[in-house]
Amino acid sequence: MSKALNNQSLFDNNGRRVPFKGMRVFNEASLSYYKIDKSTFDFEEIFNNSNNFSDINPSLTLELFESTCLFLKEKLIKEPLLKNLFDGVHVPFICPRRDQESDLGRELEKTTLPSVASSFKASFPELHCKATLQGSSKLEGELFIAEDSRYDSFIEASNRGTVVGWFFPQALQEYDIESQRSQMKTLPMHDNLVLSGALDTAAALVGSPDLLVNIDDYPPVLCLSALKHNDDRLMLCFKAYGQHLEFWCMSQMLTPGQKQVSEQWSGGLTVFATIE
Repeated sequence: MSKALNNQSLFDNNGRRVPFKGMRVFNEASLSYYKIDKSTFDFEEIFNNSNNFSDINPSLTLELFESTCLFLKEKLIKEPLLKNLFDGVHVPFICPRRDQESDLGRELEKTTLPSVASSFKASFPELHCKATLQGSSKLEGELFIAEDSRYDSFIEASNRGTVVGWFFPQALQEYDIESQRSQMKTLPMHDNLVLSGALDTAAALVGSPDLLVNIDDYPPVLCLSALKHNDDRLMLCFKAYGQHLEFWCMSQMLTPGQKQVSEQWSGGLTVFATIE
């Protein structure tokens, strides 16, 4: 990164990361065809959904949740390189403390995805929420944290206590997955700004089950790029199927030697704090 950019935001006026040399993106300037219709949020509604459909600490109050999120927002906006992030979609979330000994894949299958489905079905009983594992793929024993994603700090934080923060689902819109990961090396706030993965994205969907429900436009595919599958051909994501919500473990290969870069795929960023 050149010195000339040191005081300029790395994100455009829509909160999307401005591509730089070496980044593989569908469009240098996003056409914003795939949209999340989430211009407003309600801390109380998110708190209640999280409390009802995931195992959050009963000592966490609405006031503490909201004040911690607002503190994080103030801190991030003071970072010149990051301040435009809040010009994009930003969603508060509550992620429950996890079992330190739990396998990431098993946790996703047994705890995380059922929480997402329960919250979604409570809001949209006429719609489905399901998981699809393409081919003979499985999750248990097969997932690990991607290098450079910084997601190990999120996992360590959620091992200690409840994690709250902000999810920016379209910060890396149209980036291929490897570029989503590699651009993390250029971002400040190393200790609590990470590439989004399964636990935080799922927590955002539990709190805001309508996140990918958009009757007027097509929503993006939310890549969970902080996690890698042992089969490097596969990627993890949440996506809309019509108005339904689905989790997929699916191929990211266009040809045997070429991974996909898609206008519809979006990587997220997550800023967080731990409440122990």
